[in-house]
Amino acid sequence: MGRNVEFEVNGTRVTGYLAEPEAKGPAVIMIHEWWGVDSPLSNIKELTDRLSQEGFVVFAPDFYKGRSADNPDDAGALMTDMFQNRMEEVDSMFRASVEYLRNLEKTDPVKVGVTGFCCGGTLSMYFASKFSELIDASVPFYGLPQLAPIDPSTIKVPIFFIMAEKDEFVDNDSVIDLIKVVWKNGVETQAKVYAGVNHAFLNDKRPDVYDENTAQDAWKLAVEFFKRHLG
Repeated sequence: MGRNVEFEVNGTRVTGYLAEPEAKGPAVIMIHEWWGVDSPLSNIKELTDRLSQEGFVVFAPDFYKGRSADNPDDAGALMTDMFQNRMEEVDSMFRASVEYLRNLEKTDPVKVGVTGFCCGGTLSMYFASKFSELIDASVPFYGLPQLAPIDPSTIKVPIFFIMAEKDEFVDNDSVIDLIKVVWKNGVETQAKVYAGVNHAFLNDKRPDVYDENTAQDAWKLAVEFFKRHLG
């Protein structure tokens, strides 16, 4: 089981949930959906614990700074405020999180990946484009590229896009257009679109969209991708 942590790096304070493996391992930043870290509709802490059991040091930063939502209206407001008004602060929190993980005793080899879901999937694309020099791999789950200023030509790290065919929020065609730019720049790029499933299919706190078989397969592939690129 992980624990809540708080730290400050270069004047930036970050809180979140940290889970460490028994032995040393590389690190992954796992980013919450639009619900926030502590929402009853969020499974981000359970996923953080689960990924740490695969041998990773995993940190789920709270980019909402203690706020969360239990309904779509409030979740949408929190996410919109973040993307429209708080991205400079979020950038600083991400850089601080990377630095924090790199300096943990358990982080060895000193490599950091990033993954996330929905809102967090968007940020996983965005951080791969803005901070490719800070991270070593990215696995965005059903991210929405229209929400953030993502320049695919600046993505320089291996990246694996995971999507849902029946996603009512994500324009998969726009993600595929983004993917084409990345791989044409010589970056290792993978993508998988799961047929017949909806947005947030990996969130078992939401039985209306959760799909167990798809979730298990997508998780397995994500873990394998990180093990290959983070060591």
